[in-house]
Amino acid sequence: MKKEIVAVLLTASLFLFCSSCSTGDLPDKGIAILSPKANDIVQAGSSYEIQWKIEGSDPDLGVVVTIEFSKDGGKSWNPVGDNVPIAGKYSWKVPKMDSAQYKIRVFSQRRPDYRGTSGLFAVK
Repeated sequence: MKKEIVAVLLTASLFLFCSSCSTGDLPDKGIAILSPKANDIVQAGSSYEIQWKIEGSDPDLGVVVTIEFSKDGGKSWNPVGDNVPIAGKYSWKVPKMDSAQYKIRVFSQRRPDYRGTSGLFAVK
């Protein structure tokens, strides 16, 4: 009985530890970014529709995603939208910061290991 309790507590502790891990070190899995595409040029200050596709049908993904952008090729990330419906599109107010090193990433809030990251694109 004691061994079972210890095993359950250990498993719960590992889950809590992993669920608080940064999504920055995880490989893409289960979400494909449709737009923006690599090498696209997006107008600074405009409204732009980010689109993604969920690959497969894992019920553990939940119903909302988080969207972030990077202007330095993925070294740091900034929020775009939180609690965004998993439906596959979001209207983004593009920052007025020119760079050719932008990326977008979308990840499941319930399962952050399910995520997709765009290729590099430019904002001008």
